[in-house]
Amino acid sequence: MALFGKREVVFRVQGDKRRWAQARQTLESAGIKLMERGSYEGEIPLCSCGAKIDRRNYGPNGWIDRWIYYLAVRPEDAERARALLETPPQAP
Repeated sequence: MALFGKREVVFRVQGDKRRWAQARQTLESAGIKLMERGSYEGEIPLCSCGAKIDRRNYGPNGWIDRWIYYLAVRPEDAERARALLETPPQAP
């Protein structure tokens, strides 16, 4: 990740960390330098007490991934990165 410079978000997904990791690996293997990668909370928990405990996570389906994961690259690499991420992965 680079500290300074312009960046453009080319990938954003909510609740799918595995797909985010695959996209990151695809860009890195193609030689595209990531300027920024990260995640942030997509929803505020229902509880307003500040405990950050969301009672919706304790149902029969378990933990709900509400995080938004993103990848950003240099503006000159953005078009190539989007093209790489749009193509479906090749079967071995």
